[in-house]
Amino acid sequence: MERSFGIFETVRVENGKAIFIDYHFRRLKKSSKSLKIPLLLSLEEFKKRIEESADYEVSLVRLTLYRNGNYDVSSRPCQKKSSVTLIPVNNIKRYYSPISLHKTIDIMDSIYAIEEARKLGGDEALLFDINGFISETAFANIFFVKDGIFFTPSLKTGCLPGTRREFILNLLKEMDIPIFEGFYSLEDLISADEVFITSARYDVAQVKKIGKVELKTPAGKSWGKRILDIIQSFI
Repeated sequence: MERSFGIFETVRVENGKAIFIDYHFRRLKKSSKSLKIPLLLSLEEFKKRIEESADYEVSLVRLTLYRNGNYDVSSRPCQKKSSVTLIPVNNIKRYYSPISLHKTIDIMDSIYAIEEARKLGGDEALLFDINGFISETAFANIFFVKDGIFFTPSLKTGCLPGTRREFILNLLKEMDIPIFEGFYSLEDLISADEVFITSARYDVAQVKKIGKVELKTPAGKSWGKRILDIIQSFI
């Protein structure tokens, strides 16, 4: 029972350095407090454990924290893409709850969704909430830009508060660029000037296609690429 209740963080490690480790630790600590899961690691210990467990030049290192305070760590290679195709998957729904705000170990629905998307030639599954609004992808948050204004689904759609999502929200506010969190349709995405997803794996990846629909190609340097350059300046 103890190992069926837990939370985790997946951190990208490049050239021995854990990326955005502060953001990951802050989320882990917040979730552990909320769900009453003991976290006995300090930020420094968390960082050391993640970095020493990276087995590849670019690794995704997962630390899983269980209800009794025990944890384990695993590593797998990280393959990044600069652009992706999303496939809408309608038989898996996101919904808001006290649990949806946390990265819990129950991810069978996400695994099922991405496998369905890949069967149809996609890279990621585009998921919706129970009211039909866009929520996130199976393993990433989503942003779109229209007329210089940024939009991202509200956490009330059941999407995860991702580390890159938090960074980008803060960045845009600091730059006085309009950003709205709300409830958006598939049509909103398709008609956008630019769409990109964010996660520990990709940082930022441009969405080139949703289902069979080719999206607009941003004129000049895309906002996604600009934000990616800022993120990479921290690496």
